[in-house]
Order: sequence, then C-alpha cells, then structure tokens
Amino acid sequence: MGTASVRLTAEERRALQAMSRSKGVPPSARTRALVVLMSGAGRSGPETAEVLGVSLRMVRGVRSRWRQRAFDGLHDAPRPGRPPKADAAYIRRMVSAVQKDPREFGFAFTRWTAPRLVEYLHGETGVRVTPEWLTELLHTHGFAWRRTKRTLRNLQDRAEVERARKRLRRLKRGLSIRGPPTSSGSGTACASTCCP
Repeated sequence: MGTASVRLTAEERRALQAMSRSKGVPPSARTRALVVLMSGAGRSGPETAEVLGVSLRMVRGVRSRWRQRAFDGLHDAPRPGRPPKADAAYIRRMVSAVQKDPREFGFAFTRWTAPRLVEYLHGETGVRVTPEWLTELLHTHGFAWRRTKRTLRNLQDRAEVERARKRLRRLKRGLSIRGPPTSSGSGTACASTCCP
C-alpha cells in the first residue's frame, strides 16, 4: 500500500459499504465513503479520482479527513451564513393568506398582488422580503402568480348590472322596438320627387 492509502478494519469496511449504498445518506457523503473504500483497497489517488469522476484534490482531502475524524469527516459540515428570513412560520402564514380573499382580512381589494402580500406579511410577521422573492416562494409552493388585471367589476352595482343584461337580451330579441320591423333599419316617408 502507498503512503496515501488508508487502513480499514473489517467493521469499518462493512460500515463504509453500507453507507455508500444507502439512499438515506447524502450523495456527497456516499462518494466520500467510496473514496475511503478505494483507498483502503490500495487504489491510487489518480485512479480513484478517475473512476469516481472527482478531482484528485477531493480524493486527497477525503483521505486526510478520514485520518483525522474517521466517519465524522465524511459528512458535510454545517454551512455558514445567516438563516433564511422567510422561515417555516412565514411560509405557513404566506400560504394561508394567499388562499384567502383579501377582504377577509379587512382590505378593500379582491386580489393579492406581490407588493400587497409583502406588506401584509410584514405587518403580521415582522419579516420583509422583496416582491420578487415572494413570487419565487409562491412558485416553489405550487402557486401560479400572475399580474393583476385591472377591472372595475368589484365596484359595480350587481342589481344594476343584472337589469342592464336583461335589457340587452330584450334588445337583441327585438322586444323593445315599437312599430313594424323593416329591412333597412327604420321606416321613412317617401320624399323623392323623381320617382313615381
């Protein structure tokens, strides 16, 4: 065995083989388990890298982590960075709100827009995201978000609209026309002097 190889006990080999086949283990950790197995079998770094389709640098790093931390070195370390603003509570509130009519919350409008929903959720949760990010969040949770069509339908008097529809139907059937129907639209007196 070369100096870059690792020594494995029979128990470690069985555990690594199980880890490399388990669907419950992240793919990156499964690949690292294979690197250690191949190194334990005496494969060179370049050969391991070529077979697994990874870089030689990655193979060397995995071997080093195995020597230092064994199985703990195979899993991904927690990623640094701030936690997401839109946490699980925010997402639950967003999904609940977008499925309801805004008038249920006391608003005069009947449709949510991304900026309106952002403002509402900011007031409820204290978290402010951009309308573009809110739209992305909605898409990832199965909501199709479109631009609002401008309409005055919510401002119309329903009774007056229904009366207008009935009158239009009567007009179309010819029920409101008085006098005999003509083929030219309306009757006129013959005022021509050139024709007998």
